[in-house]
Formats: sequence, C-alpha cells, structure tokens
Amino acid sequence: MSDQENDKGGVNIGGGRVSVGGNLAGGDQIRAGNDVVGGNKTTAGGDIVGRDKVTFGASAQDLAQYFAEIYRQIEARPRDPNVDKAEVKDTVEKIEQEARKGEQANANKVERWLKFLASMADDIFQVTAATLANPLAGAAKVIQLVAQKAKEENPGGG
Repeated sequence: MSDQENDKGGVNIGGGRVSVGGNLAGGDQIRAGNDVVGGNKTTAGGDIVGRDKVTFGASAQDLAQYFAEIYRQIEARPRDPNVDKAEVKDTVEKIEQEARKGEQANANKVERWLKFLASMADDIFQVTAATLANPLAGAAKVIQLVAQKAKEENPGGG
C-alpha cells in the first residue's frame, strides 16, 4: 500500500505494520504522519502529533541521561572517609555498561554490584536501582527485575 493511499485515511495493517492515514480517535487522539511505534503499553492523556516517526520507549541516549544524573549525585556527595567517590563511580559505571547490553546483560553481575553499592553508598544505590527498575530508562526486563528485587531487599539503607 502506498503512502498516498495511507494519507487518504483509515487504519491499514500489513507487513507487520499498522499505519493510520488520518486521525484515530477514541476519546483522545493520536495523529501521526507515518510511523507510531510503541513498547509494551502506550498511553496518551492528550494528543500525540507527529509528522514522520514517533517512537516510544527508551534509547541508549535516555539511559545515558539517567546515569548522568547519578554521576552528578555522586560528585555532590559530601566527603566520606570510609567511601571513596571513585569507587562508587566505578561501580555505577560497571552497572551502566552491563545495563547497556540489553537482553545480553548479566543479571548476576548487576545484582552483585547493586549489593556492593548499597553497602557503601545507599543514597546512590537507591537512585541507581530506581533508575534501572523504571521501564522508561530502557534497561532490559531482567535488569529491571534485578533492580526491583534489590530495592525490595534494601528499602531504606543498611
């Protein structure tokens, strides 16, 4: 089906793609010129308007932005004679590098590093685990589950 046919309106399904040529309305509206790609669940409270492509879910850039905030928090930590900031940062970097592997990430390594992080810098552990457990951060499902488990096992420090 050509793009010109899609532009005439309607919902077109074929070749593993769903295209909407015109408005798709059911209370609120989703309008897109060409592609709308969603992850497990796509929810909109209002209008989503796009010309070429609207993509839902996180990218490597999104994950990097989340971790950039964690690194800022590490630098902002007060000096602690028992905890070296470089060691905290190194551990978080290992977690980030493993999380970037997506489905190939080693959950056992991430779990071990999260436990180590919790033992030396609970504040950084909490934000790192919350980041990984958040589906918007883009970590693989197995890493999300490991992070959620780690948070449950260490809810407020210790």
